[in-house]
Amino acid sequence: MQTKVALLILVFGAGLLVGCSQSPATSGETVSQPTHPVLGQALDTSAAPVPAVAETPVASATPTFIATATPTLTPAPTPTATAPAAQRLATARQAAEWGDYERAADEAAGVLGDGGATAAERQEAALGLGRNLLEAGDYAKAAAALDQFVAAYPFDAQVPAADFMIARAYAGLGDWQSTIAAYRRYLKADGTLALYAYDGIAQAAISGLDYEQAIQAYNDGLAVAPDASWQARIREGIAQAELARNNPAAAVQQYDAILSVARIDAYRAEILYLAGQALMRAGDPKAARQRYLEAVTSYPVERYAYQSLLELVHAGTVVDDYQRGLVDYYADAYQPAVDALTRAVAANAKVQGGDGQWYLALALKGNGDLARAIQRLQNYLQAYPNGSHQGDAWLEMADAYASNGDTAQALQTYRRFASQYPASPLAVTALWQAANLEEDGGDRKAAAASYRDLAARYPQADLAPQALFNAALLDYRRSDARSAQTGWQALLDKYPDSQWASGARFWLGKAWQALGKPDQAKAAFLAASQRSPDTYYGLRAAELLAVTQTLTSTQPAPTAVLDPPAIMASVGSQAEAEKWLAGWLPAPVPSQQGITRTASISIAGLLPAIAEDGAWRRGNALMAAGSRREALGEFEKVKDAWWDDPVAMYQLAIAWRAGGAYRLSVLCADRLYRLSPTARRAQLPVLIQQLTHPIYFEPLVVAQAQAQQLDPLLLFALIRQESLFEPSATSSADARGLAQVIPDTGQWIAGRLKWSGWQPEDLWRPYVSVEFGAWYLAVQLAAFQGQVMPALAAYNAGPGNAQRWLTATPDLDLFAETMAYSEPRRYVRSIWEGYYTYRRLYRP
Repeated sequence: MQTKVALLILVFGAGLLVGCSQSPATSGETVSQPTHPVLGQALDTSAAPVPAVAETPVASATPTFIATATPTLTPAPTPTATAPAAQRLATARQAAEWGDYERAADEAAGVLGDGGATAAERQEAALGLGRNLLEAGDYAKAAAALDQFVAAYPFDAQVPAADFMIARAYAGLGDWQSTIAAYRRYLKADGTLALYAYDGIAQAAISGLDYEQAIQAYNDGLAVAPDASWQARIREGIAQAELARNNPAAAVQQYDAILSVARIDAYRAEILYLAGQALMRAGDPKAARQRYLEAVTSYPVERYAYQSLLELVHAGTVVDDYQRGLVDYYADAYQPAVDALTRAVAANAKVQGGDGQWYLALALKGNGDLARAIQRLQNYLQAYPNGSHQGDAWLEMADAYASNGDTAQALQTYRRFASQYPASPLAVTALWQAANLEEDGGDRKAAAASYRDLAARYPQADLAPQALFNAALLDYRRSDARSAQTGWQALLDKYPDSQWASGARFWLGKAWQALGKPDQAKAAFLAASQRSPDTYYGLRAAELLAVTQTLTSTQPAPTAVLDPPAIMASVGSQAEAEKWLAGWLPAPVPSQQGITRTASISIAGLLPAIAEDGAWRRGNALMAAGSRREALGEFEKVKDAWWDDPVAMYQLAIAWRAGGAYRLSVLCADRLYRLSPTARRAQLPVLIQQLTHPIYFEPLVVAQAQAQQLDPLLLFALIRQESLFEPSATSSADARGLAQVIPDTGQWIAGRLKWSGWQPEDLWRPYVSVEFGAWYLAVQLAAFQGQVMPALAAYNAGPGNAQRWLTATPDLDLFAETMAYSEPRRYVRSIWEGYYTYRRLYRP
């Protein structure tokens, strides 16, 4: 392939420069959730030597954008050596979407070498060749191909995007002068990405040690910066360039300018620290210490306050012991915090109105010195009976007792506090913690009684319904089905509309089953399925009803999900969706953007205020230039600005579906549902439902599901949960790609699949991520005899954990309810709900 592509670049350059016209080219979406423990943590390799895969994502990364692209619903045919150019282009587009950039480049090269290709086909192939070589990391060939495209088609509308990509290619090669030249060519043709171009010039100039040119480029960028955040970013760059050319005083001026507008504590602490570093280099240690002290005094909880404290300590600067201990404590430097706070309290027992005693106790507790921590907490409670940390001190003391193995004293402390201070907002928390402690210790009967006591004493508390649910579940787990049935019924009688009512109806059916009362069980399951039909509990109730109408068995219904793979490819009507939207739009209201929106505003297309927004325009230009990570960052600003506008959410969902920003499309469509008066997702227009639960990458997903004998709709539901179909998604634990595979697991899978030349970066390629995710899910299904619940739990939390939980609780419904970590419980339920939504939409 390499030889072929190189040869075709030469052919392309020689042929097009001589004989091609200069006519214009034809040119042609998940909710973030809080992250969870990565699947390999606490992995029990003795139980199952299979590593973990997935984690909730945070987006990042880089493929390609075609402004008018639509989701591919059928696979492009695999071309032969003599395939028509149009067919090869279709294959190249799909290969690029799937992240197989080498194949895409090869197909584009094939078109360029095809004498029968039309001028428009050769033009598309020429740009596609360079773009895909760039994505594949072959910078030299990418630069050559893109340079030749610009030379051959100098008047093409995509020349600015090509120049921007050329600059990226030369930067990859470390050719800084060529990088700068390409960015400057871009700036002459288009100013949409001026901010990014100036930044690229400045970085290239710094790499080339041309600091004066870097500073000038940054200043040029500063002149067009649209907001304070951009200005701060640029000023940081100027400061770094000034430092690089040994002009720290000028760097300090930039940091001071940032501080004049920065409002976020963590950022201010960082800039104060950097300013201190620059002042030290400028030979002004006194001014540097002032900056460090401001960070320490004003922002003690921030990381850079600790860095500033270290600078002060190393310089021998005297820092107030209380403030020093506070910064150390928040940085988890517990022993230094204990030392400093001990000195502060010794010098003044009432330092900071008792806060010195309080933080000393916390530091001792964090350092593992539980006995002394308890003593300090007792001293605080005695000395400051009305102190601001009074309630927290009781709870911290009880927790310290528990951590020290004295469960009885911990329980007594929790309950004593709740009895002495029943009106405290922490009294409910104390009772809850006591019940949790008993449950964790295995005393299910006592824990159930404690939960019920909480609900009885504080019936209006937010935790009361959950306490009743937990009490009944503990009764059920100790085989007291009668008490469980009574408990769940009491929850439904008192809190019929709480978020715990759905689970109570389902588990009431399970309790009636255990009591040998099939009619009552059926009635409870029917109520669960009818009142909450789209939720995990409603769906499980419907499953049990469908499998065993008499419900005489106490065993859960089979849960293997391996239905026929046929998927309907029809797309819901936009006309139906827009008629629905227009029917409930609110009355005219002024918007933050200064316009008035009403139902009379055109729903189709894009609101002018969005289309003209700089972030929208930059995002589209960045996508066209292959800078996906930066584009998604700009698009996030657009989404956030219009989050409460239903028309905008609809339009953006449609636009981002077309543009390949699938995660954002899903988020906007789901937000539209939440803003609408429609009670159930199933009652939305079909198009809106398909936007919230799409089947992007359908040929790829279906093929891998079939290869692993999976239901493709289950795989779609898993991918939606993991990444919302964003190929570049990256979690805080470095899980990557559509299926959110972590690199260590990816390496393990690559070895099992005999995948040669695999690199961790390949996980951002959809065709790799989907294959790895499908294979790993199939491994888990096989390990758990086709049971989907434990297989999904294994995918999320590791097979060792899933096996331990299943061994402890063979009942699958109890398994799903009692997994030790909350994240896999949410994960399994979410995929369960998503799977049935997919079945309803694509397999009626």
